[in-house]
Amino acid sequence: KKKKYTLNGHVVDEYDYVFRTLTRKGIVITAILLNNKASHAPQMIHPLSRNGNAYYYAFNAAEEEGCEYLEAVSAFLAERYRDKEHGTVMNWIVGNEINVRSLWNYMQNVELDVYVREYARAFRLVYNGIRSMNANARVYISLDQQWTGNLTSASSYNSRDILDAFNECITREGNIDWGLAHHPYSVPLTWPKFWELSAQNEALVQESEDTSMVTIYNIDVVTDYLRQPDFLTQEGEVRPVILSEMGFTSTYGEDVQAAAFAYAYYIAENNQYIDAMILSRETDAAEEVAQGLALGLSYQNGRKKYIYDTFRYIDTDRSQEYTEFAK
Repeated sequence: KKKKYTLNGHVVDEYDYVFRTLTRKGIVITAILLNNKASHAPQMIHPLSRNGNAYYYAFNAAEEEGCEYLEAVSAFLAERYRDKEHGTVMNWIVGNEINVRSLWNYMQNVELDVYVREYARAFRLVYNGIRSMNANARVYISLDQQWTGNLTSASSYNSRDILDAFNECITREGNIDWGLAHHPYSVPLTWPKFWELSAQNEALVQESEDTSMVTIYNIDVVTDYLRQPDFLTQEGEVRPVILSEMGFTSTYGEDVQAAAFAYAYYIAENNQYIDAMILSRETDAAEEVAQGLALGLSYQNGRKKYIYDTFRYIDTDRSQEYTEFAK
């Protein structure tokens, strides 16, 4: 029996314009699926998430109505955004930094296995909906740089623990071709010189699978971890990895910001398992600047920073001076 679902036509038109414009410019698009509370779609919120107050909430794959709605929306998006008429989205990320339970994928404080099981169920529904309409699309889990920092608490889980449990859950219930969207920000976020840390922070960023934090400096910890036999795809390949959010503040100088980006770019480029690196952001955001995070290529008034040309010409010899500065 077919069911009808109603979507906001005005919002869809806006996505059409953005995705069509980017596609015609030859840009590979990555979209993040986020779940906020909406009065017209309460069934999208997981039953264990409805009492929370967060930015985004866990998808509902625990109830039949939620499952049907989630898969329908996923299939609609993948079907619509697979051509030049509406635009083509090839990368879909399910949630944001899901290890941070309290903010980005809210659910009541439960055991990690329960939390991951519910996310994996939703992930599989989204995956099935998307791949049924675009067999070449990639679907990613999102994790941040907090790797094994003993963060399991009322607010967060360790990213490595999430990754282990997610892989086990997916494998047990039928392996699918998931990928990882990682956010290897510096430590702390407000310090752009990720290659030059204080002794205290340097101890957190190690070339070991037991490192507390993973920044771009030791991102190979993550890609090496995914090379383990238990993590490989059904074809024996390392799962696709994208660095879907990272950035460097200009608070310590525009030249430092530009150097950090160039250094990070070449680290990513020389790691054969990393497919893409997405910089945050184009223009400074006032709320982030107030926290010491002037991450934009441009200031709020539109004036371009030193990093703007670095970003634009990163594949040319012109960027060499920034790399030398970083060294």
